[in-house]
Amino acid sequence: MNLSTIRPLTPEDAAEFQRVRLAALREAPEAFGSSYEEESVDTIAQWRARLAPREGYVLLGAFVDGALAGVGGVARGHTMKQRHKAEIWGIYVVPAQRRGGLARQLTEALLARAARMTGVRHVLLSVGADNGAAHALYASLGFAEYGREPDAMLVGGRLLANILMIRPLAAR
Repeated sequence: MNLSTIRPLTPEDAAEFQRVRLAALREAPEAFGSSYEEESVDTIAQWRARLAPREGYVLLGAFVDGALAGVGGVARGHTMKQRHKAEIWGIYVVPAQRRGGLARQLTEALLARAARMTGVRHVLLSVGADNGAAHALYASLGFAEYGREPDAMLVGGRLLANILMIRPLAAR
């Protein structure tokens, strides 16, 4: 794998982000809170708006040989009482680039972004209880399980559980 860069996605990346995100929702509906049916009807203007810069929120793209190969986001809590934490969400790597360390690099980049957000002390994420590979990756990066949400999602008539994980950021 020739990783060219991991960088924030911008509105100019909307079409490529849309392509990768919709592929993710089709391929792994159990891995995301949103659905292909919901997001596939969005206009390109709506996709651009998702990528507009805003404080406490970033969507990163991992580009391999110039093509978007992975995505993931991190967002700081919105309210005064929740700004001490951030949540990583939506990590996805295209099948052709899996097992090469790209998900790890993307998660590490998201953690670094969270660490630069003012006041953030720890990072949360949730992962499907059936997604052993992702759970192992997050555990290897210092995330610890703090609970389970039974029936977190209803996908194709099946109720699915999520594992809730947390990782403290280095003391500042």
